[in-house]
Amino acid sequence: MKLALVLAGVALLADADADAGAPPARVRANDAPCTGCRASYPAGAEPVPLLVVLHGDGGQPPSTLVSAWEEHAAKRGVAVLALKCPVELGCKGSWWQWNGDPAWLKSQVDAFEKKRPLDRSRVWLAGWSGGASYMGLRARELGGMFAALVHHGGGVSPGGPCAPEGIARAPVYFLVGDANPLHSLAIDLRSHHEACGSEVTWKLLPRADHAAEWSALEANGGAIADWLLTKRRVI
Repeated sequence: MKLALVLAGVALLADADADAGAPPARVRANDAPCTGCRASYPAGAEPVPLLVVLHGDGGQPPSTLVSAWEEHAAKRGVAVLALKCPVELGCKGSWWQWNGDPAWLKSQVDAFEKKRPLDRSRVWLAGWSGGASYMGLRARELGGMFAALVHHGGGVSPGGPCAPEGIARAPVYFLVGDANPLHSLAIDLRSHHEACGSEVTWKLLPRADHAAEWSALEANGGAIADWLLTKRRVI
């Protein structure tokens, strides 16, 4: 009888340890809030930070983007929303070629918040490849919409002047490889942000081509997520 009680106690402790080490419950959603979009977010009703991610021109659709970032976001209590460039507004799969009004991104965040309460001071934007290029082209508007921007494997300078006075200049993180044939465009974008007074973090991947830039997210995503969590927008 005593042995049975001891074994039962051990089992309860083991279950408690397993629960303590288990990842937080997550919710996966398709077409939320927009057609082709994908989301992953913590269960519960308390406001959470949100990372919005933009796909490239091919190879990594929203489903792949949300999975890649979820690995780092889940353990930090961060929601991920991977947007699909809106076909109904004329996009043919390329964010930078579409180059549409960034207000559409904000409207998707607003719609997503009806599904999951958000900490609106910590809503960030990350773009992969062509998504990063779109972010660069629209840097003047996006810097005032999001608490921080992440350019992963891409970026194009908007050219021209900085954002007008009174519009926030969000901190910017670059994860880029110098063997990407278009690396000089990311350098130009960095120069634009620096000249405009943005806080810039430059993570260079020596001898990394475009495929290696993508693969580098696995090793660097946690550090980027930690960096994002320190960035808030005054709202």
